Amino acid sequence: MADLNQPSEVVQYLIDRRKNPGGLKRGIPTRAAAARAKELAREAMSEPTWRRIESGERIPEDRELVLMAAAINDLAGEPLVTPDDLYERSRPMAAELFREWIRERTAADPALADIDPKLAPDSLQQILQKMLGEIRALRGVTAAEKAEMEKILLSNVESTLKAYGAQLRIFRRK
Repeated sequence: MADLNQPSEVVQYLIDRRKNPGGLKRGIPTRAAAARAKELAREAMSEPTWRRIESGERIPEDRELVLMAAAINDLAGEPLVTPDDLYERSRPMAAELFREWIRERTAADPALADIDPKLAPDSLQQILQKMLGEIRALRGVTAAEKAEMEKILLSNVESTLKAYGAQLRIFRRK
């Protein structure tokens, strides 16, 4: 039985990642994280709900954990929370929902149409999604320039993977 005076292990992990995103990055304010989760959900994931979950007053549903993790990742600009992190903290259904959500975001993005979301690691998909979002949010940049930036980003990723493949082929010959 969960102690309602303490957040669960998975919630404590999310709190730690939100408050301490690593490096010189500032912590993510609760208000900003809750607002981003609400945007992602397109429904009710309010700041009071977020705070009740973090305080241990409310046990989160799997869907809420996914929204919290996704919001933290989006605001941090990198995948601080992975589906495996949720799984390792005894929330396997939340982990699977998070994987599914990441795959759906990849599949829905025309720029990522060539990526098989079932084969590409979740973290790579999240990084690409975030970078494409940043490009698309640039102000003072034309649509054609943004399209070119997207093309260059994906071309560079592809080039890196091809170079790595070439290295593997060279080492296999030895």
